[in-house]
Amino acid sequence: MILGLLVVSVVPLAAAAFHVGSPNLGWRDAVMRAALAWGMGVLGSTEALGAFSALAFGPVLATWLSAHVALLVWIWPRRAKLIWPKIAPHHLLLAALPTLALATSLLAPPNTPDALSYHLPRQAMWIQQRSVEHFLTINDRALMMPPLAEMMQAHALLLSGSDAFANLPQCLAYALGLVVASLLARELGGGPRAQGLAALVFATLPMAWHEASSAKNDLLVALWLAIVACSAFRLARSGPHPLVEWLAAGAALGLAFATKTTALIFCLPVLGLLARAFWRTPRPAALFAVIALLPVMPHALRNFTWYGTPLGVHRAEDGGAQNVSVPTLRGTASNLLRNATLHLATPSPEVNRKLFSVVSRLHTWMGADVNDPRTTLWVLHYGVDWGPADEMVAGAPIQLLLGLATALVLLGRGPRTGPTGLAIVAIGGALLLYCLVLKWQPAGARLHLPAFVVLAAVIAAMAEKLGGAAVAVAAGLCVLGWLPSAETSDRPLGHGPRLWDVSRWDNYFRFDPSEAARQEACVRALLAAKISSLQIVTRHGFPWPLMRRWQREAGPGARFWGTLPESAHRPPDAVLVLEHRPHPPELHPPNTHEPFLRVAGTGPYALYVPASRTSATARAIQTLP
Repeated sequence: MILGLLVVSVVPLAAAAFHVGSPNLGWRDAVMRAALAWGMGVLGSTEALGAFSALAFGPVLATWLSAHVALLVWIWPRRAKLIWPKIAPHHLLLAALPTLALATSLLAPPNTPDALSYHLPRQAMWIQQRSVEHFLTINDRALMMPPLAEMMQAHALLLSGSDAFANLPQCLAYALGLVVASLLARELGGGPRAQGLAALVFATLPMAWHEASSAKNDLLVALWLAIVACSAFRLARSGPHPLVEWLAAGAALGLAFATKTTALIFCLPVLGLLARAFWRTPRPAALFAVIALLPVMPHALRNFTWYGTPLGVHRAEDGGAQNVSVPTLRGTASNLLRNATLHLATPSPEVNRKLFSVVSRLHTWMGADVNDPRTTLWVLHYGVDWGPADEMVAGAPIQLLLGLATALVLLGRGPRTGPTGLAIVAIGGALLLYCLVLKWQPAGARLHLPAFVVLAAVIAAMAEKLGGAAVAVAAGLCVLGWLPSAETSDRPLGHGPRLWDVSRWDNYFRFDPSEAARQEACVRALLAAKISSLQIVTRHGFPWPLMRRWQREAGPGARFWGTLPESAHRPPDAVLVLEHRPHPPELHPPNTHEPFLRVAGTGPYALYVPASRTSATARAIQTLP
């Protein structure tokens, strides 16, 4: 199982390799380049192996062992050039949160609903078909979403044989985010104190902290975009720039596109900073554009072939599309108000009710509906909810208020131009674009992470200009603001039942403990029925734990239906519908010559088998204790 660590252990080796290869390159820049090399390596190797249907244990292990050996061979003769960084006391304090996040990541199974719904199930299908090609499913999120984070997890899953390391890519992105935030503060003119404060402001972001032990991808896209911003500030300065800076910026942008589509929104204001650099140096700029598009091209082509568009189509019902239906000034103002309150909720229900009332009255004044389905995701309703320990709703009130105060100081005292002013404009532009394009959702605070990484550097740079007292106050406020979020409710370490107080199976279902019994019943029914080929039908269910357990207990012959081309002409042995809804007595799956009838034993879900096997399956399920 320990082999899964090879996927992330390559990063410090790559950082050392960059450092000895260019001794004048500081450790933080070496770490940043190592992160980019890691991301490009995962993406390139996965696409290459998949092209030859070789995404399997042996080839993946050979890939990572080769990378480690090559780096060690490069570093060893040059080890005398290694200049170890000086460790200051505040560095140890900053390392405390990533260390705690790492412990949580390793102790907890992936248990964020989105991860169980489609992030991890798509990996099971990739591994089964030995490639990242699209497969048959009604859950389009398992196909159309950019694949980089899941590629990292799939490599760890193949090497370890379990999902024990599924949370590690996000945890590593959290640690790397501290480094990049400090570099951003340096690019804004901040000295050592500002750089340390920027890392602390980022580390104490509740959204970043919770995501650091999860199997999602929001921290990864924030990391790549922060690197783009860091390179953009460098390239925006007048004078010649090394080609490697353009390559780094392009690689970071390409990796962001390959991680999450929200990168398309947040990158635009940052790219605006490069307009003059593009004009001055068109050839490097053209190379930048090519490098930025290359990483996502294979996935875009798969989407285009499947959906007719490179971004794919989210065929969600009941208004589940993410984009605002008709972008308008009124809708953007509505989203701006509601998104701000994601970060302004308080522990006082009375204050939250008043805040809700103010926002509702402002909507009435604008002639807008606070729950307009054109600007509100799915069937959700607006509210102001305080949930600092809940990774789905936790916001960053301290960082938002510090950011607003920084903008006011900048307007009042200046200088309004320069890197800090440009950073404020870029952050504001990105958030406005976000509100223009994406519907409001109660779990939207985590999507704002790319803006908050840059905001951390802005806050730190301004605090340093105001003096040591301002730095101390900002640091103290951020730590105090983090304390209510210190424990993620679904991955508790301090309050019972703690992660080690219950089984790994039960820890999957922290968000809904009753789901454990429902999936347990489904696994038992599948094993009793001796199913070897299973189609799972769900849009909003959480099939990952069931998939892993059934495949492990049913043996090597157990496969999931949907892999092409065989699934196009061979029906499954059974269909399992993981939805809370009325289920018809029979189904007619594609390519079947007889109806599939529902059998008992999996309520509230539904298991269907061919009519000829119904009686035998029902008897087998009835014999279960």
